[in-house]
Amino acid sequence: MGKLFWKFFFGFWLCLIAAAVATGTALYLMREKPASSDIAEGPRAQFMLETIQEVLEGKGPDALRNLLDRNRQRTGNAIPVFAVSSQGEEILHREVPDNIQQRITALFNGEEQAEQGTLQVTAQDQSKWILFIPRNRRHPEPSTNTSTGEPTPPHEDKRKQREALEPPLPPVPGAGIFAAFLASLLFAGVLAYTFSRPLNTLKNAFREAGKGRLGVRISNNKTGKKRSDEIGELLSGFDHMAEEIETRIEQQKVLLHDVSHELRSPLARLNLAVGLARQNPAHLDTSLSRIETEAERLDNLIGQLLNLSRLDANQNAEILREHNVIELLLAVVEDAQFEAEQQSKLVEFTDDVRQWNLRCHAESLQGAFDNIIRNAIKHTPENTAIKIRCRVQNKQLCIDIEDQGPGIPSALLPKLFTPFFKHGEHSGHGLGLAIAKKSIQRVNGELSARNGTPHGLLITIELPGSR
Repeated sequence: MGKLFWKFFFGFWLCLIAAAVATGTALYLMREKPASSDIAEGPRAQFMLETIQEVLEGKGPDALRNLLDRNRQRTGNAIPVFAVSSQGEEILHREVPDNIQQRITALFNGEEQAEQGTLQVTAQDQSKWILFIPRNRRHPEPSTNTSTGEPTPPHEDKRKQREALEPPLPPVPGAGIFAAFLASLLFAGVLAYTFSRPLNTLKNAFREAGKGRLGVRISNNKTGKKRSDEIGELLSGFDHMAEEIETRIEQQKVLLHDVSHELRSPLARLNLAVGLARQNPAHLDTSLSRIETEAERLDNLIGQLLNLSRLDANQNAEILREHNVIELLLAVVEDAQFEAEQQSKLVEFTDDVRQWNLRCHAESLQGAFDNIIRNAIKHTPENTAIKIRCRVQNKQLCIDIEDQGPGIPSALLPKLFTPFFKHGEHSGHGLGLAIAKKSIQRVNGELSARNGTPHGLLITIELPGSR
């Protein structure tokens, strides 16, 4: 067990002991304190005495005797209220303890005042009675031999009465304290284990993650179910974190592989051009042109990689300012229209929205628009149009960019915005749409794509903000 277990254990244990001591103290202070150790008192005893008093005062001793006899025959035991007359006789001829008998005699003689738990009553026939309930005493009724049906011998009956009047044997010394100690020990142990076990599991999971083993998952228990409390959320949070880190590391590995692949091709062509120039100086100009072209491609690729890395790291020194998104889009559309006309293509723009302000990095957002629109122009056949429309939906600005190209298979749509994803015969590094997605996410926007009807690709940009 770790340190956390023992901290929980002793903390719960001390709390349980303190609660037990406080409860015991409160019960001790609130207990009924009898005036005499052998006469019961309290609300319940007083109620029973007053009930018997009403019978004596209203109907007399004979009625009370009949009532007690009927109760004894029905239940096997008489009501535990003793009624002693001024002649010293108990109404059911039950034996009265000597010490109580002496005090009753003193009460009838006027030598003592009535103590708490006793009640002096004048019956209907003007006879005097004293009512009381012996505390913690068992008063057996006159018994008979069950085999012969004859009364029990007097000496045997006396022995049973003496045993009944004696208090029960005391319990084992310290048994209650030991039981409470053991119960609190077990309860504190279970609670400490319940709270410390998931935290120890989390500690071990972090240790494994620190060693590079990010595949460990801890939110599911042995039965395959997840906890629904705060601890379960903590364990699920670790699983989510490990999954995200693992995914990002895999993405970095894939990105590194793709970057290496993309750099290898232009570098190979550069080496080939240099070799041709050395072998045939007459074609030096052609080789230099090829070297210049490949150098530009390398520079463009490295620039896009730096831009993607900067967006991925969320680093931008420029302070965000509020811009009209529609104006930024119009500037890109004008350039796209000029470029599309050179390729016998059209760009149709519908602006249902004229003003939409958004705090953003203008150059980054325009770059996202430019990458998406240029990609649409690239895949749209000649003599067709690219449709761009601005609309408002759910308090967000939606920009739809639809081309007339062949679209892409539905299974490849989720990969459309990943770095170095390529589809079709058109050249490029496959970074434009990935950079566009990062730029739009920087302003809390969303970028999605789906195939159009009957063909083409529809890309939707959703941007927050206000008109």
